[in-house]
Amino acid sequence: MTNQTIMRFPKGRTAFLLIHGVGEQNPFETVDYFAQNLLKYFDKQNLPFKLEHLIAKRRLSNGSIWTESFVRLSSTDTTQDWLIDVHEYYWAHNTENKISVPEMLQWAERTLDGTIEFYSRKENQALLNALLANKNRKSLFTYRLRWLTIFLRLFNFVYPGLRLGLWLILSFVGPFLRGRFLQSAWKLSKQIVTPPLVNLVGDIAIYSITDRKSPYQKIRQQIVTESLTLLKAILKDKQANYDQVILTGHSLGSCIAYDTLNLLCIETSLSQDKTKSLLLNKIQGLITFGSPLDKIAFFFREVAQEGQYIRQRMLEHLNSFRVKPEFALQSSYLTNNPVECKLEQVRWVNYYHLQDPISGHLDYYENLDNVEMKYQASWGVQGHLCYWIDPNFYENIADRFLYASNKDGGGNQKFLQQADYSKA
Repeated sequence: MTNQTIMRFPKGRTAFLLIHGVGEQNPFETVDYFAQNLLKYFDKQNLPFKLEHLIAKRRLSNGSIWTESFVRLSSTDTTQDWLIDVHEYYWAHNTENKISVPEMLQWAERTLDGTIEFYSRKENQALLNALLANKNRKSLFTYRLRWLTIFLRLFNFVYPGLRLGLWLILSFVGPFLRGRFLQSAWKLSKQIVTPPLVNLVGDIAIYSITDRKSPYQKIRQQIVTESLTLLKAILKDKQANYDQVILTGHSLGSCIAYDTLNLLCIETSLSQDKTKSLLLNKIQGLITFGSPLDKIAFFFREVAQEGQYIRQRMLEHLNSFRVKPEFALQSSYLTNNPVECKLEQVRWVNYYHLQDPISGHLDYYENLDNVEMKYQASWGVQGHLCYWIDPNFYENIADRFLYASNKDGGGNQKFLQQADYSKA
């Protein structure tokens, strides 16, 4: 990165809509992590700023009123007119502890099969060669996802015995326990023996199931609908009057952010007037990190059975935001996609780490920058979560999005060319 000798100030009015990832999240945790690290970044820049807690009246998709809390960073220098609001869409309560280990394993194996099929195509050989040539990539297997399937297989084998043994112990010592240990011994045994990584995979597996006969499909639909409802409210917020809104999704949250934009494309394809009223030009960025988007895409490709070319084309049309056209079914039928995307201005940046078993270089999509993070982390949960505390992550985001409003894109592009983050 080039050294900056001149103090730079953020420009315009920016809103980040954070969508948290898998795991046992609590409300405002992502706001806390994101805002704290932005504060640290601005402290290093010696910028005068203040932090405020604000509230706003919002509506759910069913019309119910609720109060949103968010934080605002703004300048204490009256000559500087900028602000950064950090919003959060919280959805963790929808998926927690709702899927079995065998179902997770089935999802992982089907996804691995789709990954192998994708990179085995002749037209994708260059992508695979580029990934394998990465000097930082040290793996016994060609596809890192195989480690996850092996892990789930082993856990699925020992899980029943571990849980039964722990249940017997908890039942025996129950009279001497206190606090959270006073809950059902059978329920508690599941919480104790299940590694965090299994819970992470479980949430992703639930969300990726789109079969309307599955009870999980309603969970997915509800999550995306409410995410879009909050995004619309932020776009239309006359008091904040944002210059740019940036969707920021970690882990499964990146899939929710993507599906939110995809659903927005579908909705705006139905009405030109609605497109204008939604102020879509304000959506300037999509940040994904720790993202399993490619893995979920591979899973979706297995949904349509061989020979169901009409069904496959319909599914492709409904999930087509930034998907590379060469990965669509080659057919002389249904060539016109009724979903017309209006989000060409969105700059998509995907951050991934080689020790993160859930994320990866996104090759299924086009018009995005893949950025490999280099923080020190062990394989698994640590590799998946340390984006939140990596200073380079926030510096990269600031350099890409905070030093230009919609009216000053040229200067920001010039800086990016100097910093050359696309090769990080």
